Amino acid sequence: MCVFVLEKRRMPVARPEPVEARVIAHVDLDCFYAQVEQRRHPELRGKPTAVVQYNSWKGGALIAVSYEARKFGVKRSMRGEEARKACPDIHLVQVPVAHDKADLKLYRDAGSEVCAILARMGKCERASIDEVYLDITEAATARLIQDPPQCWVSLDKEALKSHVVGLATDGDATVEVGHWLQRKDAEQNDQLLACGAAIIAELRTAVLSETQFTCSAGIAHNKMLAKLASGMHKPAQQTIVPSSAVQGLLTDLPINKIGQLGGKLGHLLEVELGVKTAGDLLQFSEAKLQDLFGMNTGTWLWRTARGINGDEVQGRMLPKSHSSGKTFPGPKSLKDLSAVGHWVRELAEVLQERLDMDIEQNNRIARLLTLHAGCHLHSSGADHARKFPSQSCALRYGKEKIADDANRLFEKALRKFCPTLNLSPRKKGSTASFPWRVTGISLSASNIVATPMVYSFNLLRCLKGSMVMFWFM
Repeated sequence: MCVFVLEKRRMPVARPEPVEARVIAHVDLDCFYAQVEQRRHPELRGKPTAVVQYNSWKGGALIAVSYEARKFGVKRSMRGEEARKACPDIHLVQVPVAHDKADLKLYRDAGSEVCAILARMGKCERASIDEVYLDITEAATARLIQDPPQCWVSLDKEALKSHVVGLATDGDATVEVGHWLQRKDAEQNDQLLACGAAIIAELRTAVLSETQFTCSAGIAHNKMLAKLASGMHKPAQQTIVPSSAVQGLLTDLPINKIGQLGGKLGHLLEVELGVKTAGDLLQFSEAKLQDLFGMNTGTWLWRTARGINGDEVQGRMLPKSHSSGKTFPGPKSLKDLSAVGHWVRELAEVLQERLDMDIEQNNRIARLLTLHAGCHLHSSGADHARKFPSQSCALRYGKEKIADDANRLFEKALRKFCPTLNLSPRKKGSTASFPWRVTGISLSASNIVATPMVYSFNLLRCLKGSMVMFWFM
């Protein structure tokens, strides 16, 4: 029997769905970076716009494209010069730069505005800068009791524009959706989804009114289905997934569209088992999948193929970690320790700024510093890609301390990466270079906890270093 061995720490965890039905939404802000820039520059509204990275080579890489620009065939995979050929009237806006790297604070703050609005109606988990999960079960249940859908005198226009997976709409779609939402014979789970759709429509309207941002949403009974649905109809639309439509939705869905199946596990399923869609997984019993992938992962795969997912919305609006990173592609790769040290200091300064802000705004402190890097060995003109080991240590506050510790972590990782490497300083005037090149560095601060006492921000700045670490060791 062949058992596939994968890294356990990266494997999905099977969690059964709760007995009582939940109402979960995934809200995705439409081409968010472009929307933020169009709010900053109102003259760009309604015009083809793209946001480009700080690296200006060939016009910069596009990281967000407005829907006006997409009509001309502009895609995120393009660079600025290529986008101008497709759409000569496009407006290219560069991401703000700080410390010679992209500064995303503008977009993070705008995303926080949206989170604050969405959290009014339920448990809110910020999944990224521009996407949020909401558990609105309690609000939907209360609405069902107090004002059931079949008694609604009028329907919200946004709710009427919902898409219902599996619903045939031969005539006026809004009429068909209205009938579905207000069915007197609907099961309670569908009535909960109808109430959830009304709530999400109201929240999306509030987001547009208060922030000027449009967003799309998926409403379902679990996070996996809500995430799938939010991208089905964009921009500024919402999609409902009734339980009766789940299997039809998943049957022909490519497995790489499902969270945690876009990487090694999905590739393994396709190459070794010929599984290309979620429907293809149905041919395997739970026991067979457990034999192949282990008890937990096998069960997760069996449930995923059937739209079963018990992941909870975490109720987290603050990040679990802070990070600062930069990539060095191609000729910009770093080839000596002094270059690495320079960028480690720059990244440490950015990271310390975010840690200072977290203390000031949220009274939280991080305890763990981790260094990640991408590194290639080269010999005889050939590059050899290997995984560069991440390294961690207790976090000491202060940009100089963070930089010193991060440099030590890099050298420790480099010795593991290439045990025969001599890291002794080169003689002055030597042209010899190290047999490696670094293509990316990232510093992250994690294991964040609330401070045990309330200190003023200035006092905490004075107490950086060993004393702060003493409280938390």
